[in-house]
Amino acid sequence: MVALKLLNRRGVRLSNGVPLICPVRDEMTFLPPFLRHHRKLGVSEFMFIDNDSRDGTTDYLLSQPDCYVFHTSDSYRESNYATLWINQIIETLGVQGWLIYVDVDEHLIYPDVENTDVSKYCQTIERGGFDCVNAAMIDMYPSDSFLDLSFHPDRELLDVMGWFDADYVFREWPKRPWDKRGGFLLQVLGGPRCRLLSDLDAEAGHGGLFYTWANQVDRIVDRIPLRFVPLLAKIAPREMPALQKRPINLVKSGFRYLNSHISTNGSVAADMTALLHFKFCGELKRRFEMKSEGNHYRRGLSYMQLEDAVASWTQSSLCYPGSCQFRTSADLLAVGLIGTAPSKVWTDCQVKSIRTSKSGPHALK
Repeated sequence: MVALKLLNRRGVRLSNGVPLICPVRDEMTFLPPFLRHHRKLGVSEFMFIDNDSRDGTTDYLLSQPDCYVFHTSDSYRESNYATLWINQIIETLGVQGWLIYVDVDEHLIYPDVENTDVSKYCQTIERGGFDCVNAAMIDMYPSDSFLDLSFHPDRELLDVMGWFDADYVFREWPKRPWDKRGGFLLQVLGGPRCRLLSDLDAEAGHGGLFYTWANQVDRIVDRIPLRFVPLLAKIAPREMPALQKRPINLVKSGFRYLNSHISTNGSVAADMTALLHFKFCGELKRRFEMKSEGNHYRRGLSYMQLEDAVASWTQSSLCYPGSCQFRTSADLLAVGLIGTAPSKVWTDCQVKSIRTSKSGPHALK
């Protein structure tokens, strides 16, 4: 058992709605818009795991009537990036039913989200016989310079970071010849981080053997002194971010999260959702500064590689000909980032991948 302490004096009383769970640390910039967005969706209660915040996050959350706050000083990395904390809360509280797990810089979007309560959406998924929903992380960015972008918590994030890439690839995660993986594991490629670090066509051409070679860094990144990780970041293959998650799950007996991206559930709905990801602003600098702590995935190696890529970026803006402005969920639906079109890669065995673009989704067989 990990050290988690409930800070609310009133205890936890969950309704029959759809609660949300989220780890936080010094997130006062993101919390107000995060709560506004998910309250509009109809989230019934919020359970936050506060990992030693120092910026007022704890007191702010305790002042919110629909928020429960658990505190821990344990290592984020050693908790499998909050997975152990979340599983313990689910078990301790006896959570049952639908549950949303997202990070504080992520906003959940599903088809017709503007007119569909999240509980009704989950009921529709459950009536179809499914227990989880896939989501693509869609990196949002401003139309101009991003690294120095700051904003007041009262502003809506889409007002300052309202643009996204239309070009993505949805496919099965490449298998190696000796893999015995059961079931379908989704991979999503694309977005501004892909453009910064590499090229979408090049990444879509990589197969299982490439990932076998690229992932050899995992054998050494935890064994070398932290001061040598920046050197490793320069010589190791640039890692593409994992842009696929399953943020909505039906919690039942024996359920647990395996990591922040997947759980023990495996009956995936034939409907793709999205997580609008608001990282490309001044927050990115804070992440770069935190990388030296070694408390993040691969001891911050991915942030080191992204920092180098950003430093080499010759333009002030991330916008390109494939950029689209988000106004409603219909904008994501039109290019094929949400809805039933991407799900063909796991519902139609003849479809090998889905390529999205401004002209809509295209299946490759």
